[in-house]
Amino acid sequence: MATNDPWVISDREFAGLMGVARADINPPPGIFARCWGSATHDIAAGLHKPLLASCVAFASQPSEPALVLLALDLSWWSSKADELDLRQRILRNSGIAEERLMLHVSHTHSAPRTALELSDRPGGEFIQPYRDQIVATCVELIGRAHRALRPATLAWKSGTCALAYNRDLHGPDGRLLCGINPSAAADGTLLVGRATDAAGTILCTFVNYACHPISLGGGNKLISPDYVGAMRETVEAATGGAPCVFLHGASGDQAPRRSFESDTAIADQNGREVGYAALATLSSMMPPRSELAFDGVEESGTPLAIWRARPSAPSSVLATRRVTVRLQIADMPSEEELVKAIGEAREGYMVERLTRRLFARQSVGSGTEGDFSFLVWQLGNAFVVGTPAEMHTPFQRELRRRFQSVSIAVLNIVNGYASYLPPREDFAVGAYPVRVSYYGIGSMEKVLEATDQTMRGLLGAA
Repeated sequence: MATNDPWVISDREFAGLMGVARADINPPPGIFARCWGSATHDIAAGLHKPLLASCVAFASQPSEPALVLLALDLSWWSSKADELDLRQRILRNSGIAEERLMLHVSHTHSAPRTALELSDRPGGEFIQPYRDQIVATCVELIGRAHRALRPATLAWKSGTCALAYNRDLHGPDGRLLCGINPSAAADGTLLVGRATDAAGTILCTFVNYACHPISLGGGNKLISPDYVGAMRETVEAATGGAPCVFLHGASGDQAPRRSFESDTAIADQNGREVGYAALATLSSMMPPRSELAFDGVEESGTPLAIWRARPSAPSSVLATRRVTVRLQIADMPSEEELVKAIGEAREGYMVERLTRRLFARQSVGSGTEGDFSFLVWQLGNAFVVGTPAEMHTPFQRELRRRFQSVSIAVLNIVNGYASYLPPREDFAVGAYPVRVSYYGIGSMEKVLEATDQTMRGLLGAA
């Protein structure tokens, strides 16, 4: 495993087999596409940039089943059934075990909705066919990624990007608003992954960044991957067209500098900023399977410390763990009370708020506690932690502080949707994520400790 050896500088690597496949998942014209309570339209006027599905398969050797990451340009899952039906169909039709699949959405707020509960809305008749299209595409991509498996080295390195701002702002009227707060510290960590084949050709790149894809707000009437689209184009133009896969980080408390805009040019500007930051990090990486090591002193006008590149020995460890913790369910009205309130609501934004809360109640049930399950993957000297919640930056910052000898990519909205999981201190303030969370105070900390224990167990086993 990687160490904190002060005499060696190295990227965190995994050596094994990797396969990559990609396809469009553009929706049929006319589909229900209202994601914002403030929007005045239900159906999009067109397409800004393509929505993509990317599949990456990881294997330690040909005889072992692969881990499969499916990254989709979709928003979020409205209910438990919304996501679970899709994932179960993908698992059933591809033959993958549950703990070996991460179904991850980019969280763009300019993608169509996929919940069958919305079939009665304008354009809702296209939701079921679109779901069928997504399943068929994902199953096809999994097959293609498996057939494309080849020896590869995956390296990770951290950089920075200044696009993301904290998004809890005390407004002039005293209300706590959801919008950028220039006075609060933000987490600008940008984790970049680079997969290369035996000849050193880039197979794909990964960009893990904690920033809500909300460059575009309710005034935008185009289907869009938000800033993710231009970010991918920027990186791919400089890496021989190799697919760039966006991994949406722990962005529950972060948003782009320019947010809630109507002009897609703003989303493109935001995306280029992330893309250029990713390219700067890629440019700083060592060649595959190499590291920089102290090689002695050269006497000159002053003693010179000489560092030289040498071959490295990447880890081939590949492991997955499905973790379940029991969490307290947040206080919320009953299903009957919410249905009644929706029927009495007169404002569009209030109908949207209440409908989301109804889906939340239906997802967690009527009890006071519920199971929260998530995945931890080990890829050599790196970990991928995928939870169904929208984690906040303190979660990923603390994990990275505790495990400084490995790279850690935290992925929001993986295999389900469980709304926000804010840190304990946010509950005293009562920001938007607290008001809509499925689970109560202390839940994030329980998930953090369970992740810590799982990672330590995997590192000990290696």
